[in-house]
Amino acid sequence: MLLVFSAASAGATTITIMPATSIADAYAEESAWVLSTFGSNFEPETLENFNEFTASDTTGYTSLSTSVGTFSVAPGSQPGDPTWSSGTKKDQFTILDAADTPFSGRYSTTPGGGNWLDSNDITGIQLSTSLDTVFFMITDVNDIRASDTLTIKTADGTESSAFEHYPEAQNGNLYFVAITSSSPLGDIWFLNNATADGYGLDDFGTVVDPPAPTPEPGTLGIAGVGLAALIWGRKWISRSGARV
Repeated sequence: MLLVFSAASAGATTITIMPATSIADAYAEESAWVLSTFGSNFEPETLENFNEFTASDTTGYTSLSTSVGTFSVAPGSQPGDPTWSSGTKKDQFTILDAADTPFSGRYSTTPGGGNWLDSNDITGIQLSTSLDTVFFMITDVNDIRASDTLTIKTADGTESSAFEHYPEAQNGNLYFVAITSSSPLGDIWFLNNATADGYGLDDFGTVVDPPAPTPEPGTLGIAGVGLAALIWGRKWISRSGARV
């Protein structure tokens, strides 16, 4: 999909939000974003898909250490609405899968399925990370009321709320989101003004520059023989020329 929303700050942090029509489309956008932003020598690397955690719709977290950083309940966060939220109604986030979720429209974006981190309808989640580039998938944003707004904000003040709103935002909507900076991002906040309209987060990763492939032992041997022959040939020519 060609529609792209970006926010940038003087601190060289950029938040890119790209709506996707399917999981396959979201991963195609991920690849295209890496290519356009970093070049062909770089590639995306998924660090966290939450599959190592136990999914539960009754037990949540206030802090969770993961491969991409530490997720925690943000200061000032409010729990899901006691009447309208389908979650635990506690100020905590949860790890869910398709069998345990009480929500409609939130799902794993990992190929083959699995778990995701669910907001559990709380108003604030914080990710503390040492990375300077983070990307992820987010599902089911702003699909209950037109006034519902999710904002992503970074430690240097960069923020973006460039998600569609109801009724344009349909149940189960999907976005690829990328955040990149010239220095470690530190804290990233997911701030929601609604207590009965949450979202799912999955497949967090970063961008890496793969090392050059190591030549096979046989290739090294051939290269060594060729180099030795070249050096010997130059010496032979030099000595022949000296006799003339």
